[in-house]
Amino acid sequence: MLTGVAVAPGEAVGPAVVVRLRAHDVRYRIANEDVASEQARLSDASERTRVQLEEIRDRTRHVLGAEIAGMFDVQLLMLTDPLLRERADALIRSRHVNAEWAVVEAGEELMQRLRAIEDPYLQERHGDLSDVLGRVRANLQRDDSDANWLNAQLARFAEPCVFVADDLPVSVAAQLDWSRLAALATDAGTRTAHTAILARSMGIPAVVGLQEATRMVPPGAVLLVDGTTGVIAIDPPPAVIAATRHRLQPVAAAQPSLSGPALTADDVPLQLYANIERPEDVPFALREGAAGLGLVRSELLLGGQPIGNVSEQQQVDAYRAVFDHAGDREVTIRTFDITPEEMGLPELFEVEPRERLGMRGLRLGLVRPELLERQLRALIRAGAGRNLRIMFPFVTSADEVARAITMLRAQAEKIGMTPPPAGVMVEVPAAALDAGRLARHAAFLSIGTNDLTQYTLAADRSDVRVQHLYDPKHPAVLRLIRMVVRGARRHGRRVAVCGEMAADAALLRVLLGLGLREFSMAATSLRQARDAVRDCTIDEARDAALRALYEGDVGRVAVP
Repeated sequence: MLTGVAVAPGEAVGPAVVVRLRAHDVRYRIANEDVASEQARLSDASERTRVQLEEIRDRTRHVLGAEIAGMFDVQLLMLTDPLLRERADALIRSRHVNAEWAVVEAGEELMQRLRAIEDPYLQERHGDLSDVLGRVRANLQRDDSDANWLNAQLARFAEPCVFVADDLPVSVAAQLDWSRLAALATDAGTRTAHTAILARSMGIPAVVGLQEATRMVPPGAVLLVDGTTGVIAIDPPPAVIAATRHRLQPVAAAQPSLSGPALTADDVPLQLYANIERPEDVPFALREGAAGLGLVRSELLLGGQPIGNVSEQQQVDAYRAVFDHAGDREVTIRTFDITPEEMGLPELFEVEPRERLGMRGLRLGLVRPELLERQLRALIRAGAGRNLRIMFPFVTSADEVARAITMLRAQAEKIGMTPPPAGVMVEVPAAALDAGRLARHAAFLSIGTNDLTQYTLAADRSDVRVQHLYDPKHPAVLRLIRMVVRGARRHGRRVAVCGEMAADAALLRVLLGLGLREFSMAATSLRQARDAVRDCTIDEARDAALRALYEGDVGRVAVP
């Protein structure tokens, strides 16, 4: 049994695929009929490696001489050593493991042999062997992106798998074929990490923060994942597996569609919106009662590819796909909230390693205006005749907002169209403290409670070591939210909460008491949010807010 952080509710059963993404190491069992094709994959990757090493050796000989080039002759000998190649073939045949796994196992055995030899020259060849093994694994992946490579492995299974990974960046997760996943389990991560949010929106049970799952879970083992309690059972008894599979069989009756505002016990209307990452998520969100889309993460609509490589027309097509599903409902699309690496700007990434507090969001767009201008033109074109709002992320000053809105108007004028209303996300304490000035420029404010909490409390929401410090009900966080509400109201601006905080029944009541009436969350949380406010009056919500602000008491709410 393993216990981690429950981040996406539900149960699932399936075979384990174990992935160490940082090392491009994926491990799973293969069927007997797949042995020959897997050995052929290894043979092809080994041949590609041989050709590459010979080309490197020949170039090195030409530039630096035969003695230095001889290092690559050593690597070529290692590549063809029977202890590596033939052993890997044997592992595929005898243990029915995939080629990547076989290469790692054979390489580790050869490493052990090198360590046991007393010859200092051979002992120093560990680095050469690691280089060869890494090149063979890379050639097994060929030129695919991480997501394409992973999808190709998942497609080999007859049933959805439990995806066990060391970590899973959201840019990769967004491109996975989620129909092939029964559940998700990761060594790293917390409840508010972007991949956890994505799993909840997809309705896939997920447990994160397991720390050693990739080491402890045998590839191919049957896992029972409980995303509600955070517990994973490894190879549970057959009777337990059968009972769980029976319980998870789909029920015939679907829940009725919802529409209209949510109402408090004293009939105060609340507007609930959905956060989405893909156009195909929109119909489900609308059935769950979403009044519109409060957060469309534009970078995830584009398949996770480097933003610098995406044309204006490709962006227009992606945004129009969302509008086609949303109809005349309000759609708020956030401009790219990514790092230089994800934008395809490695030269910026190299000088800014702390991307969470560095070059991201709007500030990155202002540094590379041609990329933000391209996105703004695409949004204006796609949103013509639609109910579009544009939202700028990671804002820290009124000057940034003014510059961004000036850029938006200039791009609209350039293509002869009317600019849509533009607002900002309030995610850092500086923006919350200066909400009144931001509201002079922005058409609306949306409070990103996930980031606001981590920056206020200096507790990285993706770091399990400080997870106990990440507390959205901390009075300091609540006071900043109240400041944003008051600053927006002074200038007649709409203000909403866009974060996981609104999906918590007790915290939702507190937010109501702080004066908020608009909330955006994962579509899977919308019904629960309606239930949470149905038995609560505004006066009761104000009392809950006062207790939370001055006594630190949020309390618990039982949701029907």
